[in-house]
Amino acid sequence: MIRVRDSLRNVYESYPTERDFGRHMVRLIEQGQFDQNEADIINQLPSAMGLKLESEISNFARFSADALFPEQEVREALSSSAFPKISSALINRVVQQAYQKSTGQAMGLVTVIPSSQKDDTIVGFGEDMTPQEVPEGMSYQEGSITEKNHKIRNRKWGRIISLTAEMIKFDQTGQMIARARRIGESTRAKQERLIWDAIIEFASTGLYASWRPNGTATTLYSNTSNDPFTGGTLDNQITDVLTDETDITPAFALFGGYTDENGDPMVINPDTILVPIALNSIASGIVGSNQNVKLTSPAGIKNIYSGMNVVATPYIDQLASATRWYIGEFKKQFVYTEVFPFQVEQAKAGNDQEFERDVINRFKAGFMGGAGAVTNRYVIESLGTG
Repeated sequence: MIRVRDSLRNVYESYPTERDFGRHMVRLIEQGQFDQNEADIINQLPSAMGLKLESEISNFARFSADALFPEQEVREALSSSAFPKISSALINRVVQQAYQKSTGQAMGLVTVIPSSQKDDTIVGFGEDMTPQEVPEGMSYQEGSITEKNHKIRNRKWGRIISLTAEMIKFDQTGQMIARARRIGESTRAKQERLIWDAIIEFASTGLYASWRPNGTATTLYSNTSNDPFTGGTLDNQITDVLTDETDITPAFALFGGYTDENGDPMVINPDTILVPIALNSIASGIVGSNQNVKLTSPAGIKNIYSGMNVVATPYIDQLASATRWYIGEFKKQFVYTEVFPFQVEQAKAGNDQEFERDVINRFKAGFMGGAGAVTNRYVIESLGTG
């Protein structure tokens, strides 16, 4: 680890040009080689480059900062080739680390699909591809393919972070770093919320509905859930309260009755139980027991649910109810369409904000994407009401 206060000036003086110094600092930052936080590095950087930092002046002297720390010297230091590069690397690292460290489970329940449109079309096919007997000397029959699609609306989300000359002069970069960290955390939470809204069908109408076969908002979970491409309805909603493994049985009974577009039985292997925080211990007990949770005869039966994944989220408690739960193969039913992933961009030098507001650096953090269902056959919802 490099001690910033002791070594930053030595690092600067080791390189013949600011360009080389900037490149070296960016590498050190990306490798996590400094022992102090990002605000300390930004505040101490002008001092290392030959200027006295305002943070090194007494609190009383801060009120006469212009005399002790001339404005022209501040501008020259902060507009050098090295400072924007280094501060950009620091802010990017803060935001990205906060985004990566924030806990998130929803992304693990969807299939990520690259997208390039605002209202994305997920194309599928209704296929009559059942093999037909081919008599000797006769031609193979052509299967019919009828196009079908599901719409998912993508949205762009983001915030701006600004680093001003005053922040550097008056040692306030810590506030900006804290805001950058919060933006990273909040962005992860927003991305998760988009997916949870789709999975628990928080929105069932309009352009952002969870289930939009052929572009039309349709109820996803229902005793008569309708897929317009298959001609008919199916039951993907139960009411069982989750208390032990017997309450999962009705869901498996429904899965066993599902057929595909050709009327052939579907093979569905539920791998995840999604529950509110209130039901986490019950679901974990069902999955984690080494034998049948309900000790009926014959006792000691191997737990057939062992190995299933339990995901608990407060989004269900707060947006649906503390008794609602879900089971199925979530990645086969839900997708996340990604126009562009979470990223941090730096404003170009010489922008209007730099002149009008003494903004040294501006950063834009954001992402664009959407989430939704592409089928209604792989996840069953239980209302947990009876």
